[in-house]
Amino acid sequence: MSGEDRVVAPFGTWHSPLDPAAAAAGGVRFDRVEIATRPDGAVTVRWQESRPAERGRGVVCEWRSRPGHPDGAGSTELTGRDRSVRSGVNEYGGGSWWSGPDGACFVVDASTQQVLRIGPDGATRPVTQVPVTGGVDRHAAGVVVPGGRWMVVERERIVPVIGTSHHELVALPVDEPVAVGGLPVVDGADFVAAPTVSPDGRALAWLRWDHPDMPWDAAELWAGALHDDGEELTVTGARRVAGGRPLGSPRPVSVCLPSFDPDGVLWWCDDRSDWWHLRHAPVAGVPEEGVGDTVDLVWDREEEVGEPRWTSGGRRVGWCDDGRVVFAAAAGGRHAVWVAAPGTEPVRLPGVDATHVEHLAVSGRHVAMVAGDGVRPTTVWLVDVDTGAAVDLRGAVPLLDADDISVAEPITFPTTDGEVAHGLFHPPVSATHRGPDGSLPPLVVRIHGGPTAASRAEFSPSVQFWTTRGLAVVEVDYRGSTGYGRRYRDLLRGQWGVVDVEDCRSAAGWLAEQGRVAAGACVIRGGSAGGFTALSALVADGRAIRAGGEPVFAAACTLYGVTDLAALAADTHEFESRYLDGLVGVWPDEAAVYAARSPAAHVELIDAPVLILQGGEDPVVPVAQAHELRDALAARGVPHACVVFPGEAHGFRQAQNVVRALELELACYGEVLGFVPDDQVPSTVLARSTAVAPERPDT
Repeated sequence: MSGEDRVVAPFGTWHSPLDPAAAAAGGVRFDRVEIATRPDGAVTVRWQESRPAERGRGVVCEWRSRPGHPDGAGSTELTGRDRSVRSGVNEYGGGSWWSGPDGACFVVDASTQQVLRIGPDGATRPVTQVPVTGGVDRHAAGVVVPGGRWMVVERERIVPVIGTSHHELVALPVDEPVAVGGLPVVDGADFVAAPTVSPDGRALAWLRWDHPDMPWDAAELWAGALHDDGEELTVTGARRVAGGRPLGSPRPVSVCLPSFDPDGVLWWCDDRSDWWHLRHAPVAGVPEEGVGDTVDLVWDREEEVGEPRWTSGGRRVGWCDDGRVVFAAAAGGRHAVWVAAPGTEPVRLPGVDATHVEHLAVSGRHVAMVAGDGVRPTTVWLVDVDTGAAVDLRGAVPLLDADDISVAEPITFPTTDGEVAHGLFHPPVSATHRGPDGSLPPLVVRIHGGPTAASRAEFSPSVQFWTTRGLAVVEVDYRGSTGYGRRYRDLLRGQWGVVDVEDCRSAAGWLAEQGRVAAGACVIRGGSAGGFTALSALVADGRAIRAGGEPVFAAACTLYGVTDLAALAADTHEFESRYLDGLVGVWPDEAAVYAARSPAAHVELIDAPVLILQGGEDPVVPVAQAHELRDALAARGVPHACVVFPGEAHGFRQAQNVVRALELELACYGEVLGFVPDDQVPSTVLARSTAVAPERPDT
């Protein structure tokens, strides 16, 4: 339909081909991908996906190629319809499955956190048992030692009486169940993770870090010799290879993504030279103590191969059988996959023009990757490195026609302190509607979590939900976000609740100055850390109003967001229990800063409406924080709604809850910005004094 033939309608009222149910169903999440090439040249790919339509159930899928049929025979489930696969390590999980010898698959059962072995015939048996002490053993990121007798696995042991955790790497037998847990092989730090074994089975490498550091602050790479004496698996000669706080370094160094290449040389990423770049040891086997403090970069490019280690089991580097390296890297808000022979410059992987890559694995001349671009949903791809032949192993169906898709535009804009910030801008797009002449769309500012995370330059149903209705969206990679180097990431240290808020305000103001969005018609929303930033932005607006200025945001939506920093420091899980030391200051020494930055302590400055969406079983941001904010807003008569979703934790996984959250958000923005959505949404969402949202009581 030409521009002249499109229906003229106010922004926000357009009919969208993407209803809330379709947007929720399109939000499949992925975990680890593996690939293997059989002697006859056939390829097997396995991956995990979490399906909102099945209440977030985690499923391991397998795809096999067939001779003469490059598209294969479709994917099958390995884990059965009565089981969900998900690790609970550090609450964020990841690395919930791995392949074993002879076609076996090891998975972490979501309900018990046991490791289970699933044979090629589908027969399932436990490898670990539930502790009789009443505690919980969580497992993740297993790797089978060549020879097939043992596997090394991350374990988080929850001590029930004192409520603390012990992190270690343990050895589990591949073919025999164990009474409880496994045989510890590596500990000695607050956190140990990411085991990787050399191809000859003689070397083990891993990451370790201690509080108050987070892994993206000062993770160390360690390695040692691996011994199997027939009775047990042990590590000797353990030593630090790279990262941490090496002598003479002007700042800490973070290491991530350790892996041995086919020749037994240890590779990793570290940010010693600002970007998370690839490096490798000089020789195969166990590297010398501290050798990584001096080795040169493999390629010196302004891009990041590494990523913040929130979840277990990540992989972004692999090797072809001829020695070429395949890796994913982020630059300018987008990802790309590169291929390079030793000593040559990388070239783009042909076949798939990916702009966001989550996981990657290589075998022979094939790459399997979880990746997406601006127009197709993220899916699992199999790509021939030489020919560029690419197969979508899930057969993902496009959710929208090309004329309805808003493709992300990377932006860089000025912000405070003479700095710049970054983001992805999505203008409203519709094949059938357009806004009135001379009018500009309202803006939804989306804030990622973390806060050490980044926006994703992929086709996002949750973004297209807004743009197809006539709203613009900007995803802000504020100072502190990943993908722009260590210096940019460190600009948030001690400044959370300050520079992130300033960058969100700057993004909205800059887009209005550029004539892309309507000034004064802007809402802000975010989940987890992003919810904290969204609420802090309303507090900043309140201060601006009282100083004679103008507010930027007309409303905020916080999804399982932080409201009280002191409460978070006192009542969160172990992985993040010292995170605020670097983001805000050491508690309780900096109690005044915590109070100054907490939205819950400054509700008197919040004048704009607030929508609070919260999981009822959230271990990261307890539901009490949502309740306290709700009650404070109600006491002041600020328009608000609070909805708690039973059965949800930190992030919504069940389709019906994702649908309900989208409907409430759309209704809220319609009320605040003065448009009537085309969808069937609640006619009244916001209340001034009640603590109950319509149609779903707060529980």
